[in-house]
Amino acid sequence: MSASQETCPFCEKGFGSEETVVIGKKGADGINNASDKRGDNIIVAPKTRVHKSCRANYINQNYIDSHKKTNQLECTPSVVKRSARVSVGPYDSSTDCLYCGNKVVKFEFGVKNDDYGCVKTDCFADTILSICKTRADEWAFTVQGRVQYYGGDLHAADCLYHRSCDINFRTLRDIPNQHRVGPSENKRCRKLGRPRDTDQEEAFFRMCAFFEDNDEEQLSITDLANKMEEYLHESECGAYGNQYLKCQLMKHYGDSIFVAEGDGLQDIVTFRERTGRILR
Repeated sequence: MSASQETCPFCEKGFGSEETVVIGKKGADGINNASDKRGDNIIVAPKTRVHKSCRANYINQNYIDSHKKTNQLECTPSVVKRSARVSVGPYDSSTDCLYCGNKVVKFEFGVKNDDYGCVKTDCFADTILSICKTRADEWAFTVQGRVQYYGGDLHAADCLYHRSCDINFRTLRDIPNQHRVGPSENKRCRKLGRPRDTDQEEAFFRMCAFFEDNDEEQLSITDLANKMEEYLHESECGAYGNQYLKCQLMKHYGDSIFVAEGDGLQDIVTFRERTGRILR
């Protein structure tokens, strides 16, 4: 495929207001070399105009390796594949879901909505990037690109996400049915099989959402364990024990949370930015 000055040779979309770059000979050689490694038919010449982000992703060696791995898996008959549509068009972090790219429907101010959440911690991006490496599918590539676009500072970018998308992404499942239709091309999400303790994982992430939405309250580890138990009332699984739950919370949030411990008192967990407001 020859490059066009009217559209980006990678995404085949118009340039619009996105940042672009005109490549030189060295840049063209790098792209053509990446195309050969990928088994694509993209060929560009010097002075070709491209989206800066598209070029960076295309020549990224990690993306190339994952692309080749995905192609090998798709050629294996035993691999079960599912098609889903995820938006990869213009993305607005303050209005669109970080995962599926579709608009997040909000309710009026002051009314809580369990359908979506906001990124509130600095470690959120690191966690998601780690999951992207585990998934190594096209949905992961899209999400990773969005995270890297904002330099990992999703909190400052006011990023939003659907709760259902967040849970499915973290538990290695596909895009939720209600969010699969977007304004762009099909994206195949590799079915990774049912993970271990899926019910507990989902309940844990729902409990984390509750914790984030109620971060002004003094919640103890026991409170959060009880909330997790509520989410498992129809499951044969039980909630994590307090000590294990504490470890999982610290692993999930890293240095973003603080657990206040005291003799004879329940451990209280809060975000560090609010630690000064907690009275023991």
